[in-house]
Amino acid sequence: MQELRSTDVLDKEIQAEARRKAEKILKKAKEDSESLIASVDQNIARLRKTKEEQEEKKLNAFERNQKASVPLEKARFEVSYIQERLAEAVNEWLSTLDVQKRLELLFKDYKHEKGLKVHAYVYGFDLKTAKAFVEKNLGKDLTNCEETIFGKIVVEDSCGLEKPEGLIIEADDKSIRCCLTMSRIIGKLFDTNRKELAAALLGD
Repeated sequence: MQELRSTDVLDKEIQAEARRKAEKILKKAKEDSESLIASVDQNIARLRKTKEEQEEKKLNAFERNQKASVPLEKARFEVSYIQERLAEAVNEWLSTLDVQKRLELLFKDYKHEKGLKVHAYVYGFDLKTAKAFVEKNLGKDLTNCEETIFGKIVVEDSCGLEKPEGLIIEADDKSIRCCLTMSRIIGKLFDTNRKELAAALLGD
């Protein structure tokens, strides 16, 4: 009988210990699950905040770009408009000059070295008329004069000219090349006097 009681007590102690361990495990599991859930919630909240901040930055950048592009586009339009009006005025002015005047305008700043044999290329003018003009100015130093097209001998910007015209004087040995072209003259005029021209044409 004594042994049975001892066994019964031992069983109860084992069961009590097992219950305590089970409760401890359950408690730990509950704490871990609660901690995990809290961690997930925190991670979700952090990710949501990061994403919202990123989207807000993108939106702010887009709004800044949109606001910045308005005055930029306005400035581009203004520059384009002024350039078109200047080109129209220049074309109208050139149309009032006869051929000789336009050739003289091209040749105005050319300084020829006497004795230097040169070849002339002409575009935009009647070849016979241009050749006679160049021969008059260069005499026997002109070895040949031939017709070409705009942009073939040298790369140029038309500067909005309706009819690009030019003389290209090149030494026979290729050592010197002078571009006496209307686009170079008008381009230089635009570069150095654009503000004054725009003011005279369009007002302040």
